[in-house]
Amino acid sequence: MKKIFFVLFLLALLPNNSFGENKGELLLKSIQDKYKSISTISAEFKQLAGGKLNLEGNFYFEKSNKIRLELKHSVIVSNGVTNWSYNKSDNKVIITNYDKENPPLFSIDNLINSYPSMCQVSSQLIDGKNVLVLTAKNPSLKFSSIKIWLNGDNLIDKLLIDSSGKTIEITFSKYKINQKLNESRFSFTPPKGSSVVDLR
Repeated sequence: MKKIFFVLFLLALLPNNSFGENKGELLLKSIQDKYKSISTISAEFKQLAGGKLNLEGNFYFEKSNKIRLELKHSVIVSNGVTNWSYNKSDNKVIITNYDKENPPLFSIDNLINSYPSMCQVSSQLIDGKNVLVLTAKNPSLKFSSIKIWLNGDNLIDKLLIDSSGKTIEITFSKYKINQKLNESRFSFTPPKGSSVVDLR
């Protein structure tokens, strides 16, 4: 779980001016408006740390902080109340409570609706594209800054995260929006014979 939930945000801290701040707020509003019209998302993602690919798989999201990550060697699931992290290699499941005070960074709700209130919101022009920048003001956050690239449909294209001096890049592709996702996708039953560690 740590490997994924600590995953998600990279550098950005340039001097801001009023134009940059206004543009940042406009970018934030465009993505917030887009996600208001979305109930479910499925996509493929890749995560790079230090420029090297270390995670890839499928991402599923439903409003109310329901998340599922399917990776080659693990599955991570949250229904907004309980978290399950299953390591296939070890055949081990760790169960924890969903912590509203310390939510996973893969939560789109928190990324675009909660975190901005605890950050300085601005924009940065990178390779001719306006990028939304969230610079943490609250020391309790797991990152110092997040850069968010949007695609032509105002969906998240890329995240660049600066967390404890480490740079993480996450890209999303092959989006499917508002498709019906079975409720069972956001719960998890430990496989027979698996080792279960319940930390609730």
